[in-house]
Amino acid sequence: MSQLTEISIVTKKLAIGFVLVFISYILVKLLFDASIAYWKAMHPIPLYPPQEEFGKLPTPKFTHVATSSSGLKFKLENVEGLPIKTATSASRVYYMPKKLPSLLAAQKARDFAIKLGFKNKENPLTSTYYRYIDPEDRFRTLEIDINNMNFKVQYDYESNPSVFTGDTIQSKEQALTEVKNFIQFSGIFDGSILNGNVTTANLFYDTQTKTASVASSLSNTNLMRINYFRKDLDNEKILPPAFKESYNFALFTPADAPNKRILKLSYTFWPIAFDNFGTYPLRSSQMAWQDLVDGYAFVVKLGNNNADKQIKIRNIYLAYYDSEEQQSYLQPIYVFEGNNDFVAYLPAIVSDWLE
Repeated sequence: MSQLTEISIVTKKLAIGFVLVFISYILVKLLFDASIAYWKAMHPIPLYPPQEEFGKLPTPKFTHVATSSSGLKFKLENVEGLPIKTATSASRVYYMPKKLPSLLAAQKARDFAIKLGFKNKENPLTSTYYRYIDPEDRFRTLEIDINNMNFKVQYDYESNPSVFTGDTIQSKEQALTEVKNFIQFSGIFDGSILNGNVTTANLFYDTQTKTASVASSLSNTNLMRINYFRKDLDNEKILPPAFKESYNFALFTPADAPNKRILKLSYTFWPIAFDNFGTYPLRSSQMAWQDLVDGYAFVVKLGNNNADKQIKIRNIYLAYYDSEEQQSYLQPIYVFEGNNDFVAYLPAIVSDWLE
């Protein structure tokens, strides 16, 4: 056997050995990381004992909720077969300071309106809520609360469906980029909203029936809803009243005129004092499940369910509730997700500490 052949054999053996060592390292690392993650899940860092710094808390008001869970029948069908135990018996509650109006509030609103093309004089609907009409297109309006600068820009596409030119949205990225550029130009969105969690929904608007429905594909999408959610807090979601639909959102369509492409932009922001929080005791997941069964939870989405059949609950977890209406505190809630788009909310703080 030639020396060259021997070298080739040795090289192959070394290469095979290196690959085996590398694969073994990856497997050991994955196993080690999984073990660490499991240990942390089973031994969470405990919060400080509940201090109830803010005293009794106002019970969260679940807006857009029509019914309670009373009269509905439930069956828990998750992997465990039981309500999973929460990792902690206490949770943080964050103070939400109120936005205070300034003497320059009216002028600030006026400057903002002009920047967006609303050059006509405002029409005060109340002493603090103004409405503007685009002088170049009467279907385009701006409504703004001068106390907190929460606003809605909208185009009355039902009255003027010509904005739907027959074109469809080419890509999700196009819509996201164009709307984000407009928001950054307006300079009024808080960064925690603009840079939070973003979701989209592909829709088809029928100009004959004047209704929007879920589009079968992107190629059939002439209207896109873009939802802007807050970033997760304490490893928990921050959820709005409508669950998957944020009250901070945009409706985008590929119209010819730039000022007709964003058919609606809705912005409501209530600040959170992340450095000002208290710890409060949580009801257990078993208690939360029983409250759902006993009719004390609030149905956010009934989905394709009714009172005649059992609703199968697949997931129970904690989140924070971000109301569209101004509230004094950001509080934790239990979320129940079930089959056929069922969702219900329940305050997570023990009832003794709720008013």
